[in-house]
Amino acid sequence: MGAGITSGECSEQDTVNISQEAVSLWLYTPLDASITTIVLPSIWCLGVVTNLTFLFVIVRVPKLRSDTNIYLAHLSLADLLYLSMASANHIRRYTASVVAFHDIFVNSAQCFSFFTVTNTGYFASIALVTMVSFERFLALCHPIKHLKIRGRRRTHRMIAICWLVGFLFSASTSPGILVLNVLCLQWPDVDAFQDYPSSYAYCGPVSPWVNSFIPPLLNLPWIMAMVANVFMYVRILQMLNKRNSNKKMTVKKDHNATHIRNQVAKMLVANGTVFFLCQAPYRIFSLSRWICLLAQIPDPFWVALGSGTIWISLVPQYINTMINPLIYGAVNPAYRSAIRVAFKCKGQARRRNTSATAVSGAEQNNTTALATDENIETRL
Repeated sequence: MGAGITSGECSEQDTVNISQEAVSLWLYTPLDASITTIVLPSIWCLGVVTNLTFLFVIVRVPKLRSDTNIYLAHLSLADLLYLSMASANHIRRYTASVVAFHDIFVNSAQCFSFFTVTNTGYFASIALVTMVSFERFLALCHPIKHLKIRGRRRTHRMIAICWLVGFLFSASTSPGILVLNVLCLQWPDVDAFQDYPSSYAYCGPVSPWVNSFIPPLLNLPWIMAMVANVFMYVRILQMLNKRNSNKKMTVKKDHNATHIRNQVAKMLVANGTVFFLCQAPYRIFSLSRWICLLAQIPDPFWVALGSGTIWISLVPQYINTMINPLIYGAVNPAYRSAIRVAFKCKGQARRRNTSATAVSGAEQNNTTALATDENIETRL
């Protein structure tokens, strides 16, 4: 975008004279090139495969269509939206210009539309992760209340609210990327730079003071989700341990409860740990940049790492969107079993489902224990 703009069309304040020493600061580094051309496409492909596989299994195997898995299905959709939009944008602008991180939009409306849609997927995923934890919290810590209010209609309503919250948070941060700014570039007057782009475009804030409140607004949902999820995880694990220690249970049922407790605990710890660890680098760098902006001092992370801070912030987030279905498969035996069923032909799947009805109650409980949260609360 803007490659045809000439210096005469730019005001003096919008023209940047680039010295030979500063040329490298405007170009992609080898690290930028490697991540954009190898790492991001790999994560994108894996993310599409893992999330679409999870969605396919949910559609193909009715036994997995619990309320919790419906939340997880929408989480996969939100992750796919965010990962696909962000990855495509990185790759497209890398191929469009040699100038690093040049935005390829043609007007401010495209800036607003693209980042609003992309961030809607991001914020919706945070809301959906929290709702999954909340449903588990209610089912195990307040089972009677959960029995009264649960239902597919409520699930769909809560999912709609999660997407709405994602959109509202995304739209509220749009003043930070609402205006397409174009700078005219004056490269060194040597033959090597004759064919370099004459302009650089980026989506920026409507006013410089906007940068003072946008970073906290971007970090607020994550901080709230982290606090809420940690509280609910602790309470859930406490309740699982408490119920497991009930001596009135039979030996067989105690064994089943212990088995379920361990698997649920693994799922909670894995999901929570991966989610917050993958999101943490961005939060640290974002808050550091904001504090340094307010204090009018150089950001130490950017001074030390340069554009590497961008990738250390973003790549773990992209990995997080890809890895959730892998965690389900690693921890949940019911999901692994469902994958085998889902990818068989319909006749084989039907015969498998028919034979499964003849399995003993103990085996059936073990297969579906983690497929639905409703089963967990009745067996504990």
